[in-house]
Formats: sequence, C-alpha cells, structure tokens
Amino acid sequence: MSSRFTSSSIERYNDFSRLNPAIVGWHVHVKVLRRFHTDDYISKGGLGLLLVDDKGNQIEALICSPLTSHYSTFIEEDEFYTIMNFRVVENSGFTKLTRSDFKIMFYDGTIVKEASSFSQDDYIVATPFGAIFNGYHDTSYLITLIGRVVESSDLTNVTDEPSVIGGYRYSFTIEDQEKKTLKCCAYGEVAIECHDRFRNVIGTDVTCVLRWWKVYQLLDGWRHVRIYSHPPYSNILVQSDADNVEHS
Repeated sequence: MSSRFTSSSIERYNDFSRLNPAIVGWHVHVKVLRRFHTDDYISKGGLGLLLVDDKGNQIEALICSPLTSHYSTFIEEDEFYTIMNFRVVENSGFTKLTRSDFKIMFYDGTIVKEASSFSQDDYIVATPFGAIFNGYHDTSYLITLIGRVVESSDLTNVTDEPSVIGGYRYSFTIEDQEKKTLKCCAYGEVAIECHDRFRNVIGTDVTCVLRWWKVYQLLDGWRHVRIYSHPPYSNILVQSDADNVEHS
C-alpha cells in the first residue's frame, strides 16, 4: 500500500483531459477541493474527493472502504498532492459531481505524495439562472449558483428528535442581478450551516454561493424548478467568502 511522502522528484504530470481507461500509469498533480464520505454501490463506506488540476479541469476520485483508513489520515481539503497508479472509470450515475467523462479509482497500488502548490485562479464558475429557466442545464450534474438571499424560513426538524441532524430543513430564495429568483432547500448539516451563516452576517443583504447543489425539475416546467442540497457534496459560502466567484 502507498505511503505518505513530503515531496516528489517527478515533475511531469498528465492533465485530467487526457485520462482514459486504457492506461493505468497516469501521474497527476492536484488540489483537493472537496473531501466527503461516500455510500454508493461502487465505494460504499469509502472516501470521495473532488480534484482540480493546474488547467482548471475537475474530476471526482473514489477510495473504497478497505483503503479509506489509510488515505483519510493525510488527504485534506485545499491541499496539493501528486497521485500515481490509479484506475480511470466511466463517470456514470444519476448525479455527477463534475462534467468529466471519467472518475479516478484508487487501489492498493495507488501512490499519493504531498506536493507544492500550482498557479491556478481559485474562482468558482456559477451557472446563470437563465440557463436553468431555459432548460439548458443537464440536471444530472451538480451546479454552483450565486445570488442574494431575498427570503428565508425558520430552521425546522421534520422528526421529533432535535438530535437527528438529517431531519433539519431550511428553505430560502435567492435572486440574481436580473431579479430572477430560485427557491432553494437545504437538508441536514447544510440546513444548519445555511441558517447559522445567514443569521451571523452583518447587514441586511446576504450574498451566497451554493456549491454542488442539485436542480430538480417539477412537473409544471422549468420556471418552477427547485434547488436542493445534495449530500454529501453540497456546501455554502456567504458574502466575503464569495469574493472570487465568476459567472460563466
């Protein structure tokens, strides 16, 4: 099994855009944007990563449960690593974290090393509200949205036990610069986070960035869509956290 190293002597890396399942010996230099626990049929009880390379390409990586205890001890969000010897598999499923055609799968021969940072604008590309209303967005992909909070509800729990984190719900509406609005609902830990962060912002205008949220199309058409948090991926940034956001 791989070990943790402090540096890498190899400096030639493959871009995510070149990855394909026909080759195993890839070598990539990445930043970890998101780390989360998974519970799908491929990596049940495993660890998931959202990775970005120095070209801005993003890809999801999956670490199955037998390997999780090893890699989870040192792979952290916002840190840089090199990764060698992994499998490349199809990016399938009803919900996709990235628009890459593939995902990365770790196995017991995968080598991860700490690495130096690379120069990459750390902005977030937001989906325009109009692309959602016009039906241009593929709902199998999670999206990022930026908007001003114009309405919010109380934090509620649909169970009788406040200790049940998964029972919390928090609804709010966001508005873009063209005054288009989207109704949003957060679940579980994200619901608590949204409620607390909105409440703690000084002033009346709250601008937020919803990262990796899910678009649901209701039966009555695209002008009545809803935006939901989607565990375990979704999170939220508020006001000053959102300084580096760019619209696509």
